[in-house]
Amino acid sequence: MSAPETGLRVGVFGGTPLAHDFLNALTGRTPGVEIISVGDDTEDVGPDALVAVALDAVIVAVAPAQRAAAVAAAVERGLHVCCPLPVAADLPTLDGLMVRAAQAGVIAFAPNLLRYSAPVAQLYERRRTVGKPAALFAAHRVRQGTGGDVFAALALPLIDLAMWVIGGEVERVQVMAERLFAAESVPDGADGADTALMLLRFASGLTATLEVAGSLPEAAAQADELLVEYLGMDAVLRAMPTDLAVTVTSTRGVQAEDFLPPAAEAVGEAFVAAIRAGQGVPQSLVDARWSLAVLEKVRLAAVTGEMVRVGGAVRR
Repeated sequence: MSAPETGLRVGVFGGTPLAHDFLNALTGRTPGVEIISVGDDTEDVGPDALVAVALDAVIVAVAPAQRAAAVAAAVERGLHVCCPLPVAADLPTLDGLMVRAAQAGVIAFAPNLLRYSAPVAQLYERRRTVGKPAALFAAHRVRQGTGGDVFAALALPLIDLAMWVIGGEVERVQVMAERLFAAESVPDGADGADTALMLLRFASGLTATLEVAGSLPEAAAQADELLVEYLGMDAVLRAMPTDLAVTVTSTRGVQAEDFLPPAAEAVGEAFVAAIRAGQGVPQSLVDARWSLAVLEKVRLAAVTGEMVRVGGAVRR
């Protein structure tokens, strides 16, 4: 289902910082597209708010726990929908959304915002310049006391990132963790940091080490901190999405350093282009299922404290 070059009304649904990022990045910058804020007065906005506004498409930017319901409501209205990962926290819910979107004939874009972060995109493009690859490290650290589902909100985008950069099949996962972001408040101080360290072992022999942690002090200037490093025999690529920077380091030191624009604009442009072309998107709900399948094994590894075999067919 395609859309004309003009008159496209895209709603940004939610009152979260992510919704504000999309509004700031897209308002007045995409020719022929009207960006409309929907339910921007609160983060705890229900999907019924979508009924009151005439839209052609919607970007779902509510809190992670509310996204599946919002996507379902948008699909039932026949709206094209963009919802960054995590769309859902379990496979049955995601499978149900896939079926609904297919039946409605709408575009369902499920981007990992990390992929659209310019520093990470640059790292991906340059990854073959490191020589023989050795390993991937990625970390997402947030302020102490942050609650919620750490796996769905933080780890899932990192898992998808690792599968995208390294490629191939994830064979085994292992988790070392403390509390895994328990719902209760985490005490201040280094000893109270809530952490999880995940190891993804790929069929190629490479290992991705992924860290999520509630280790930043309450007074930290930024609410979170992101770092991605791709290590090779000849060079190390380092992407810092929070600082919008990417560096290339070789045996001769730092050779290049770039500061690049944020991700929301690129995601919005890709969504609008897909709607207008009536074609698929770079990441669909089907793609989201790959990383969620690995996440479920990560959950099991965290519970058992043992290495868990992922099994076949979990590939990128």
